[in-house]
Amino acid sequence: MNRREFLQAGAAGLALSTIGRNYAAEFADTKKRVGLIGCGWYGKCDLPRLIQVAPVEVVSLCDVDKQRLANAADIVASRQLSKKKPRTYADYRRML
Repeated sequence: MNRREFLQAGAAGLALSTIGRNYAAEFADTKKRVGLIGCGWYGKCDLPRLIQVAPVEVVSLCDVDKQRLANAADIVASRQLSKKKPRTYADYRRML
């Protein structure tokens, strides 16, 4: 690779990186609706962190354990800006 090819490749990479940033900025400005299947340990750890770092609204939760599902719904409602309790489901196929 000579100097000219190196500079052309660097310029192309720089141009592509600026396109990606614009897309990321547009994505960050919109509020996304989120549903969680499986409200166990990982779900209860990951979902509150997502609420902290991204503009999301949790609209539904699913788990076969009713007690775990109710607990997760209470946690989500207390952490969301809207304080809305998400819909709860025991069967993931009903979440659609």
